Amino acid sequence: MDWKPFWKVIEDAYRPDPIDHFEALKERLGDLKWFEVIEFQARFDEAIASANLIDLWGAAYLINGGCSDDGFRDFRVWLVGRGRHPYEHALRNPDSLAEILDGDPVDGFGLDAAALRVYEEKTGMSDFYTRLDRAEADAPPPPPEGADWDFEDEAEMRQRFPKLCHLYLIPERDE
Repeated sequence: MDWKPFWKVIEDAYRPDPIDHFEALKERLGDLKWFEVIEFQARFDEAIASANLIDLWGAAYLINGGCSDDGFRDFRVWLVGRGRHPYEHALRNPDSLAEILDGDPVDGFGLDAAALRVYEEKTGMSDFYTRLDRAEADAPPPPPEGADWDFEDEAEMRQRFPKLCHLYLIPERDE
């Protein structure tokens, strides 16, 4: 599956409510052939991997009030689910997420499992991950790209993400 139809599926399925979003994605994937569902998941995995950036992790840490390895993956699932333009803008500038957020934490709500569910419903088979050829599935994820920095440093957060900090941190006091 090329990127254009991948993003079309994602954007057609987007719903503000996470449960509705998951169900709409499953419904949209249900229109595809079984092998296209696997191709969709391969693209989804590529998009998640491309978002493995230290600054994006810092933004996720701020947005969700902390962020483990699993939490960062879930954040990237959420980000892919928001569609091509928010995704691409966030990769270039994580602070751009302030344009689509309201100060609440975010959750990918298992969007990355929608294709698995649809594949199993379509085929009755349990070989989804084998067909995806995820040889490295049990390997730990690679470290994020970019220079490491301290997510606990509020001044650094404010410098890197002024718009997100306006939404997620208590305003600085004038002294």
